[in-house]
Amino acid sequence: MSNFNLKQTADKLMKMKGNIRGTIFQEHTSCIRAKEGEKGIKVVEEKLKEIGYPLKFSQIKNWEWYPVAYSALVILIAKSCFNWTDQDVFEMGEAAPKYSLVVKLLMKYFLPLRRTLKEVPEYWRKYFDFGELEAHELNEKEKYLVLRLKNYKGHPLICIYHQGYFLQVARYAIKSKKITIEETKCMFKGDPYHEFVIRWE
Repeated sequence: MSNFNLKQTADKLMKMKGNIRGTIFQEHTSCIRAKEGEKGIKVVEEKLKEIGYPLKFSQIKNWEWYPVAYSALVILIAKSCFNWTDQDVFEMGEAAPKYSLVVKLLMKYFLPLRRTLKEVPEYWRKYFDFGELEAHELNEKEKYLVLRLKNYKGHPLICIYHQGYFLQVARYAIKSKKITIEETKCMFKGDPYHEFVIRWE
C-alpha cells in the first residue's frame, strides 16, 4: 500500500471514537517483534511518523488510554510493510494472547467455561471504553459457542485479527484438540454486529 493510500486510510481510522488500554499495543509489538525482530518495530514507528501519526511504543503505558484507531493502523502498517497475508494477520491474533495481561488475568483461575464466559463483558470494559463483547450462546452438547462484538467497526483486518485472538483464547478455555472459528456476521457486510462461531470436537 502506498504512503498516499495508507495516509488516506489512517485519516479515516482516526475518526473512530473509542480508546483502548496501552497493554494492547504491547501485545501488538510483541507479535511484530517475534515475527520481524526489533527492526520490525522501528519500521512500524517510522511509517506511523511518515503518515503523520507518530507513536513511540516504548513510551506507551499499559494502563493508560490510547485511541483505538492506532490498533488497526499498527496492524495495517505491519501487513503493508512486511507483505503479510491475511493468514499472517490471523496468526498475529493467535499469538497475542500469549503476551496478554487480559488473558493471563482471565485464565489465571482456570474457571469453568460457562463461568469464564460470564466474565467476558467485564474484562472487555476494563480494556475498551467502547463496544461490547458478549457470549451470546453456549451449547456444550452441540459443542459450539457464539460470540458477538457490538459497536466496533474499525477495519476489516481487525475482524481477521479477532478471529485468531478469540480462537486462541478458546483453546485455553476449551479442552479439545480440534477447535475452529468462523465470522458468520460482520458489520462490514451490513450486519448490525460481528458474530464469531467457535466449534470444537
